[in-house]
Amino acid sequence: MRRGEIWTYHPPTEQARPRTVLVLSSDGVNDSERPWLLGTELLEQDPQDILGVPLDGRYWISTLGITRLYRPWLNEQVAEIDQDTQERVDVALRAALDL
Repeated sequence: MRRGEIWTYHPPTEQARPRTVLVLSSDGVNDSERPWLLGTELLEQDPQDILGVPLDGRYWISTLGITRLYRPWLNEQVAEIDQDTQERVDVALRAALDL
């Protein structure tokens, strides 16, 4: 599991549908035995926010929707963002968190 990977995420308490999420936590965290990672759900609509990053013309990454992800509920890796998109996500995260 690596930063920038896109996974389906399906907590057992949410029977409706799996969500599609982007892993945001550092690879040091991801490589550890920690059960919780950081990520954000991919949005199907433009969040109308300067901190949103478009992805492949189909999804949006909102850096204001950071959440914890429980590792066992990450079902399947479906994609990985490219380096340019990762850089735009990093810039938006730095702006959102004043880092």
